[in-house]
Amino acid sequence: MNSRLAVLFLVVLASTITLVSSQSVVDFTPAERDNNICKNNPDFGPTNGLQNKNGSCSDTVQGEIPDVDHMVSSLIVEPSNGETLEANKNFTVKISTINLVTGFFDDPATQYYTFPQVVDDKTGNIFGHSHVTIQLLKSFDVAPDPKLFAFFKGLNAPEVDGLFSQEIGSATNNGLPPGLYRICTMVASFAHQPTIMPVAQRGAQDDCIRIKVVDSKKKRNTLNKKRNAKFL
Repeated sequence: MNSRLAVLFLVVLASTITLVSSQSVVDFTPAERDNNICKNNPDFGPTNGLQNKNGSCSDTVQGEIPDVDHMVSSLIVEPSNGETLEANKNFTVKISTINLVTGFFDDPATQYYTFPQVVDDKTGNIFGHSHVTIQLLKSFDVAPDPKLFAFFKGLNAPEVDGLFSQEIGSATNNGLPPGLYRICTMVASFAHQPTIMPVAQRGAQDDCIRIKVVDSKKKRNTLNKKRNAKFL
């Protein structure tokens, strides 16, 4: 039995187990709830502010959790879900997010996951920021590898007129090459952990859409077919 299994076995023995929908749910003892899993788990080193690709064990407390009237919600308003865009041409992703005090983040290189979530005592909303991540899809039926992405950008500045806006592409690397893509938001507290909500049954705090990116000639042919179909 390896050390990780041994730790899990000891935790299960010291816990009360109930069955819900045929899955075991462990009710940890007070001592185990007190972040002792990091002290008793030799396979994971302590989280130290670095983004450790081999994993780590964090003893940072979850922090302040907002009430149900201040839960985070996001919607990608541009581009539209299912939209066809022209390849190698810059475009803008616009995101509407509510119940988040935007523009707050710590140093992701040295302070990753090192601070608990904090709620603004004036608004009741979480201090944090968001991200845009775009992934190339093999098809609309296969989940993409999370390690691979075509574009990623932290939205660290405050929203303007209630919207995050991020241009995709630059003067030297325009837009996206042809393909199927998923565009998602990733809302985070200021220390980069996913925002923690007060209840399990709720709407998602993030949004995703799927788009097609095609070369300009193919897009023109598609538009012409749609126009012609209207007159048939």
